[in-house]
Amino acid sequence: MKNIIFAALLFAFSVTPVLAADQSKGNLGAGYGFDNGGVLSLHGDFDISGLTNKAPVMARVGFDHYSLDYWAGSKYSWSYNMFYGAAYYDLNKDLKLDRRVHPFAGLGLYVGSLSCSGSLCGSVSSPTSSGLYFIAGVQYDVAPKIAVEANINQLGGLTIGANVKF
Repeated sequence: MKNIIFAALLFAFSVTPVLAADQSKGNLGAGYGFDNGGVLSLHGDFDISGLTNKAPVMARVGFDHYSLDYWAGSKYSWSYNMFYGAAYYDLNKDLKLDRRVHPFAGLGLYVGSLSCSGSLCGSVSSPTSSGLYFIAGVQYDVAPKIAVEANINQLGGLTIGANVKF
């Protein structure tokens, strides 16, 4: 539990500069991924086009949680808490699409902690996991402040969700 709290605090302090940026072009969202037995995803997107010579680039920071259950003579499960950060490019203008449709693709990194529970875990420690994070999908503006999203990403696979713009 201490590791999760430490990771959450480290994550919060690392994204503070992004949060301090112009928040007129950002959103908060949630999604559900269908891989890994079901993945709950919470994220925030922030416009960083000012840092990329006005290219339509967004930064996404988020948290994914999932748990996998196993049976090997005795039931045990692994629980995953993953933090990620990525930058993605909005392809709307390049593809000359309706202003409500926003296909995107991006790349970043993830880091997280794993924990095992059950009789077979014994003295298994709480290892960490990290790696390359990819995301590609499409957002569709259904209202001025609400967008639905479908994407494929490293941790959740096919993920659907919604974003609220601020």
